[in-house]
Amino acid sequence: MKITAVLLAGGSGKRFGEKKQFIKLKGEPLFQYSLNTVNKIDEITDIVLVLPAEDVNRIKVFSFKNVVKVAGGRERQDSVFNALETVGSTDIVVIHDTARPFATEKMFLDGINNVKNGWDGSITAVRARDTIKKVKDRVVKQTLRREELYIVQTPQTFAFDKLVDAHKKAQEKGVYGTDDSFLMEQAGYSITVNEGSVLNFKITTKEDLLLAGCLAGKKPLF
Repeated sequence: MKITAVLLAGGSGKRFGEKKQFIKLKGEPLFQYSLNTVNKIDEITDIVLVLPAEDVNRIKVFSFKNVVKVAGGRERQDSVFNALETVGSTDIVVIHDTARPFATEKMFLDGINNVKNGWDGSITAVRARDTIKKVKDRVVKQTLRREELYIVQTPQTFAFDKLVDAHKKAQEKGVYGTDDSFLMEQAGYSITVNEGSVLNFKITTKEDLLLAGCLAGKKPLF
């Protein structure tokens, strides 16, 4: 069985102020943390690294596995589809945002095993720990049932052919989603969850980067 990891590092850095995927964290660029984790997973045989078009030839990659670099698209969804077209053929594909440097090997493997066991997809997620309110125009409209809510992370793992199908259907309808699971849900596929961690956070702000600096280089906590 062939399993491919797609590592997303194609952001332009407009919101953050610079391309955060290339920021050095304890001496290594942020994207390299995810690459290092995937390199430890024997089940994953190939890696597609999505980069900004202007950086594809500039960025050096250190990996024990075969890595193909591909240019990202206008939106995250476009970048993933570019990567899927580059993959061409595989059995299972794992999508991961490299802005989450602390995803563990177990998160990748749990997702892979769920798909091997018959699910169309598996998403890394954690149960909501706080009360969640639905708010419109600064007015609280509804208190949602916390026990039914999950905070979604990556990696997300899918049967390759089904993910390609979901992307193509979304393109036909002009639908854009914030993650690949949404496209799979819209296409009617069955998705389950595998356990994430609050430490598997996405670096979005400068404060997140400070927290990541505190965690980097520490012994694994989960």
